[in-house]
Amino acid sequence: MSKHPPIQRVEFCSHSGPICCPFCGRIVLPDDDTDPAVHPCSHTLFIATDEGFEFRSSRFDALMEIKGIEDQDIDPGDDGWDAYTDRVCCPDSVKIASFIPAPSGFGCYVGFAP
Repeated sequence: MSKHPPIQRVEFCSHSGPICCPFCGRIVLPDDDTDPAVHPCSHTLFIATDEGFEFRSSRFDALMEIKGIEDQDIDPGDDGWDAYTDRVCCPDSVKIASFIPAPSGFGCYVGFAP
């Protein structure tokens, strides 16, 4: 087990707007239908949705011991990608969990570390 505490979590249940890095301010996930791409900065550990990963940093892969494993070969378990990404342990890291309001509840998860 890691000697570091698990990632800190901030949750938005009806969040709209871009997701920005809390360390450098860069927009990593725009809230713009004309730009659906992700734009990770150097602080971005991962960007995931309930369907899987959009981005994984080499640092995240090392922390989770999944280096060299393809996205489709990672099993998040019964609790899904939200719970899986809650398990990363990295000093001063933070995860933003954002959900589309009911009835969908579809989630997006973005992790950052200095």
